Amino acid sequence: MIDKNEITCRLQEWIDQMEGNGKHVNLDDINRHLGEIMHAQNAAPKPDFNGFSSEQMHQMLNRPLEVGCPVQLRRLTDEQMERIPVMRQALHLMNELSEKELKLTAQGYIPPKMVAELYELGCHSRNSDWYKQKSEPKTEEVQVLRVVLKECGLIKTRIGKLSLTAKGKQLLADHNELMRTMIQFLFRNYNTGWLDLYEDNEVGNLGRLYSLWLLHHYGVDWRDTRFYADEYSRAFPMLNAGHGYEYRVFNRLFRFIGLCEINESDEFKGKNWGKEVRKTELLDMMFAFEKK
Repeated sequence: MIDKNEITCRLQEWIDQMEGNGKHVNLDDINRHLGEIMHAQNAAPKPDFNGFSSEQMHQMLNRPLEVGCPVQLRRLTDEQMERIPVMRQALHLMNELSEKELKLTAQGYIPPKMVAELYELGCHSRNSDWYKQKSEPKTEEVQVLRVVLKECGLIKTRIGKLSLTAKGKQLLADHNELMRTMIQFLFRNYNTGWLDLYEDNEVGNLGRLYSLWLLHHYGVDWRDTRFYADEYSRAFPMLNAGHGYEYRVFNRLFRFIGLCEINESDEFKGKNWGKEVRKTELLDMMFAFEKK
């Protein structure tokens, strides 16, 4: 956050110094020096941002993964792409649709057979595991996948059938561009609160690329999700980063892509079960992080 009082004091000190040295200061000089002060302050590392500057945070918030952003998406080989759960799911469904349209159920859902196939290719969650018979309304991962592909303009529904769009056919031939399109949507436009009842819509959605950096930086070891919520709150104190943040970011976004593990297996049964996370090796395979 810009400290206006500090800027005013520094500007006045400079004016006093210049006039004390017998130099005349006009409005253009003042505006030029003010710009230098503002740039220096915006470029300075901020402790509450884990050492990122205001300029870098602005890039992560408003231009995620674009040129100048401290987090970039890498280009991957097809073999690497196959290791990413959300890409396995997307490619499987899109390849099927490239062969023929998919007839939806009478209620407009993806048929259970395809839902089961997609679910097996993704990262499982205990919510969806609860249902032995996989259907789209009860399988969050498939619901999210369908929304992502639809909102990215890759699939369409017409007369009860799901099919590829022209854009979908084009990107199916370029897996890196397909991944970029989907990941940019997930980190910029996707509403992670779509399927929950938490009231604050901004929590978890604002600064999700910063949350990714936190996991990259601190996620080698298992940590309670509360740790990340606290770090997030330092950067965004106006938001109430409680369980809503933790669930949206880790359970809904990062695990869906395949970027984190959550201690939900039987070996972790105990007091903190389901509340600790660590990054997967896919995170640093997919993303490059600028050193501060």
